[in-house]
Amino acid sequence: MLKKLYIVVISMTLLVITLATSTFAWVAIATSNRIDGISMKANLDSNLEFSLDGLTYKNEITTEQINSIIKDAKLMDFTSKDGLMFTSTPVPFVNADLNFDAVANKNYMSIELYVRTTSTRYTDLYLINNVSSNISYDNLPKSGTYVTSRGVNFRSPVTFQYGPSQTVLEGETRTYYAKDSIRVALIEVPMDGKDPIPKFIWDPSGNPERGYGKPYGGVDYIKQYHKLNFDLPNDSQDVINNLTSFTSLNAYKPDNENSKILSLHKTDIMDSDGRYYSVGKFRINIWIEGWDADAFDAVFNDQIMMQFEFMTALPFQNE
Repeated sequence: MLKKLYIVVISMTLLVITLATSTFAWVAIATSNRIDGISMKANLDSNLEFSLDGLTYKNEITTEQINSIIKDAKLMDFTSKDGLMFTSTPVPFVNADLNFDAVANKNYMSIELYVRTTSTRYTDLYLINNVSSNISYDNLPKSGTYVTSRGVNFRSPVTFQYGPSQTVLEGETRTYYAKDSIRVALIEVPMDGKDPIPKFIWDPSGNPERGYGKPYGGVDYIKQYHKLNFDLPNDSQDVINNLTSFTSLNAYKPDNENSKILSLHKTDIMDSDGRYYSVGKFRINIWIEGWDADAFDAVFNDQIMMQFEFMTALPFQNE
């Protein structure tokens, strides 16, 4: 059976991720939003175990345990090239200091997990099975990886270029979604104390046309609304839009290493049956990408729901 871990973020009335209202994009100082209701669990048919401290391993990490880490974290729009180091998006607003510090579990979400297994064959850990495009906020599946949001209706006070060939007119109301500007970074954290290793940044929207540093969308809205002219970033953000898939003949054999996080390493620690554990550690960072074309003011009022599915697999062979 597949080895899976589910990380579930559920919103509605009790369990909610609500972003903050901003005066304008890139200055989204959150004051009232909260992140609540995150649980992590291994599939019942899995031999994976997870830990927050590297000492106590269980098949499930409770909401209360996660809440003790993220506390009152508030999602704020930053930008990152590797998902590890964050900066603000510097735009020359008059009398506006945009040099905000990106602090883990204060204005972006960051969770570290130890993972171990006694399997000797399936030792490569992947993020898998993106079903984001096949679901709705009010009808969520029990399995699969997704990032979705309820959406916010917003009446534009100005005319701006929404996309390469689309214009939003002054007074026009559209629904804008925080899910479209989310980034998820997976980072390997070496067990020997060496520096963390960024593995990949995933854009759950899967739409590179509305990705990093585009001249339309949120950027053009800011330019038109504030009557500003500023330069776009002259670099790029290396993201994946598709997670690793697996061959039809072998559910454990990856087609590629797009969303491989790490390889678990065998230790001299044994379980009660004398089987040796293979272990690893990784970090998940989640933020609103400030240079995304869908980083509109409106999305800071949205509610987000996320679930992440992980699987251990055979080593990749490029045949």
